[in-house]
Amino acid sequence: MHIIGLAGVRTKFEYQWPKEKETFDHVVEYKALAKDGKHSVWVGFCKRPVYGKDRIRVVVWIDGHPHAEFFGADDFDKSGEVLSEIKVPGRRGERICRYPDEPIPERYNMFNVVGLPVRVSDKGVHNAWAVVANIADHKTMIMLAALRRLERSR
Repeated sequence: MHIIGLAGVRTKFEYQWPKEKETFDHVVEYKALAKDGKHSVWVGFCKRPVYGKDRIRVVVWIDGHPHAEFFGADDFDKSGEVLSEIKVPGRRGERICRYPDEPIPERYNMFNVVGLPVRVSDKGVHNAWAVVANIADHKTMIMLAALRRLERSR
């Protein structure tokens, strides 16, 4: 999926999840092109409690469907880095790819990947592999969302 242009910026965007509504402070809208045609891609930003504290949160939607979610690393204020747990097929949908017990799936080789507990140390942190991106690197976040979209369509 290739970004072909900026479509706009929204503020105070609300998204209805199955159990709750979430308000995003800003959403950057892109036009994108993939083998299957043109797409609308949104990258939304807010804060919410994740692993014991309020963290920056980023969600990437393709054609109105969320495909990737990121949250701030413990050192986000210095590094600007956000993380997204790697998902693999499980018995009931998707499950996290376990760090360090499972190998990183080959399809994630293009991404910077770390063990989540290396970057987040709060209570309840999953032992998962995670993709790392800078908060300003929308291209990487969109590529992860596009990969997950392809995985789910198979």
